[in-house]
Amino acid sequence: MRIQSLRLLALLLALCGPAPALADQHPDYVDAIDYPGNGEGWDAFQGLQQRLISDFDEVCGDTFCEGEFSDYRSLRFRCSVHRATGVLAECVWTFGASELSVHPRTGKLQVDARTWQCHSPLSPGTSLAAFYAALAVAGPLFEPLPGSGLSIYEGLTECL
Repeated sequence: MRIQSLRLLALLLALCGPAPALADQHPDYVDAIDYPGNGEGWDAFQGLQQRLISDFDEVCGDTFCEGEFSDYRSLRFRCSVHRATGVLAECVWTFGASELSVHPRTGKLQVDARTWQCHSPLSPGTSLAAFYAALAVAGPLFEPLPGSGLSIYEGLTECL
């Protein structure tokens, strides 16, 4: 009986795969809202995100929203930061959009929905502080990013 129990335990462990590692107490990279410490970047990052969304909403109707989809929505903008140096690893802005139509004979809704993951054109070595300084303007979507000279808007035109 004991051997069968051990075999069963071994089988269960094999099926479960390796045990998940304990959460790293000091990760190398963090979300910008958690830089320099847990939640300490929230206000700065949320302020930037709101200004970017506002800029996007203003230009959407004349640009991206004239194509296949008419209802693009910003889902989330996030950046990862090297915890020790404050250097950005990447920034990604996600969007969703859909088109709905009614089938004239059945009344069923026909849905075409998609999401996009748009990477900001960051130059290697860009610090979060320099990123914030460059985008501390009324229209940050169009402002050139440090080092690359490209704006977040230009990154979106490649993505959307």
